[in-house]
Amino acid sequence: MMSLTLFGLLLLFILLNIPIAFAIGLSSLVYVLVNDMSLALVAQRATMGVYSYPFLALPLFVFAGVLMEQGGITRRLMRFANALIGHIRGGLASVTVVSSALFGTMSGSALGVTAAIGSILIPQMKKYNYPSPFSAALQGCSGILGSLIPPSLTMVILGATGGISIGGLLIGGLIPGIILTVLLVIVSVIISRRQGFGKGEKAPFSELTISFIHSIPPLLLPVIILGGILGGVVTVTEAAVLAVIYAFLLSVVVYRELPIKKIPQTTVQVTLISVPVLIIIGISNLFGWIITIEQVPQHITSFFVNVAPNEWVFLILISAFLLFLGTFMESNALIIILIPILMPVVMHYGIDPIHFGVLFVVNLCIGSNTPPLGVTLMTASKIGGVNIMESSKAVIPFLIAMVIVLILTIFIPQLSTFLPQLFY
Repeated sequence: MMSLTLFGLLLLFILLNIPIAFAIGLSSLVYVLVNDMSLALVAQRATMGVYSYPFLALPLFVFAGVLMEQGGITRRLMRFANALIGHIRGGLASVTVVSSALFGTMSGSALGVTAAIGSILIPQMKKYNYPSPFSAALQGCSGILGSLIPPSLTMVILGATGGISIGGLLIGGLIPGIILTVLLVIVSVIISRRQGFGKGEKAPFSELTISFIHSIPPLLLPVIILGGILGGVVTVTEAAVLAVIYAFLLSVVVYRELPIKKIPQTTVQVTLISVPVLIIIGISNLFGWIITIEQVPQHITSFFVNVAPNEWVFLILISAFLLFLGTFMESNALIIILIPILMPVVMHYGIDPIHFGVLFVVNLCIGSNTPPLGVTLMTASKIGGVNIMESSKAVIPFLIAMVIVLILTIFIPQLSTFLPQLFY
């Protein structure tokens, strides 16, 4: 009974548009007060929630991404992508996807990729007669590549929350991320050719060569991160430290586009991005403790055992459930609330935790571009000065591509487990 009240209050607070951290905290606080528990539990459990070594990777990867965005690294990557494919019909749209994928290998943040790439390429696409709704929809769907392609902050949070190998999750998202990148390029080119959207001029060989040479130092960053993790040289958190050091050296020492005097301002920006997520994580640890003592995971396991005869039915049902919740709930909140509940069910069906984790994130990527919340779609729409309803219509073909990746991830577990099994 109390568990139903807990979830009812949480849903009520969310519908009242109360920030998710406060919604989780208030519903948990009501439970503590009603059951006459010590208020010290609130502080204790919240502190324990963020007192985790792997969670250090989160602000560090954010720091690396902000340094690269402000240090001219993003622009160099886009220059190379534009020289490579910008001349074909729909080429600038393809540049948007490829640049987002490349920046995703460094930033790890879907919103960071959307803001950094979109602020430059969406105005550029307008110059070449791409409709604003199309540009915003494409950037919104391309931005979520930062959640799939390693290093992904979403994967870090999911792994730390569910006790799943973070390194395995990071590598597991690579193949689905590449497939989605290819599909988004194909869809954007088909639409561009049918609608007669912009076509740029072919870059001379000298521009292609120079832009490639300039892009080599930034492209070495994901090699350093993934090579260090896969080689067993560093942990994920230590790799995040290396990413910050390398991004700092490129931005401040090599390119000299980020003055030292702006570093304090950069750290403030990192804090504003990281702290809200860490607050959600901390408060949600209290919520997770409550649902554990209320035996909610056991009840959920019993429910699925009765309605889902095998793991495939379970994965389909969970995906449908996540697609629904993703329309009005933020990704990190879904991870922190649902993963502790669902992991016992995953283990019951014998599903590989990495397969389930990657599948979970693919669902979240779709939710990030599905109204009414659709945070990456909304961010791209604001950059493009487009009404969210207009971009919602334009996003449908790209959502179809994302659903195809979801189906492939459900029924071909090897897409997410092959590389982790190979390297671990």
